Amino acid sequence: AGAPASFAEALTTVQRTVAQQDLDRLYMDVEEQGRQLLEDPSPDGLTRYRSSIRNFIAYVVKNGLKLRSAIAQRELHQIIDKIDEELLSMADGLIAKEKPLLELAEKVGQINGMICDMKA
Repeated sequence: AGAPASFAEALTTVQRTVAQQDLDRLYMDVEEQGRQLLEDPSPDGLTRYRSSIRNFIAYVVKNGLKLRSAIAQRELHQIIDKIDEELLSMADGLIAKEKPLLELAEKVGQINGMICDMKA
């Protein structure tokens, strides 16, 4: 049908395939960590989710991938900035949710301290 591909073309095709597989794997990790975060919203879960996002973004930037839509470098940085804003918002939300629990733990600690003082 057509002329055999040159070695360089074959290598480029393999590299694109491997890069796409790596990108798919990293994306699946982001999805999985997001799912786990929704099931159990915790600071550790948020840390794992942020880490998976960071790994995905680092791979995209390092390999100069343009994603599927051939976005410009400036647009890529705008997307990354927006992701950072959303992650910070999520962290603030988790902290606000944990605040009553932290206050309760602090009060329990104070009461335990007073009881310990009475015991001494």
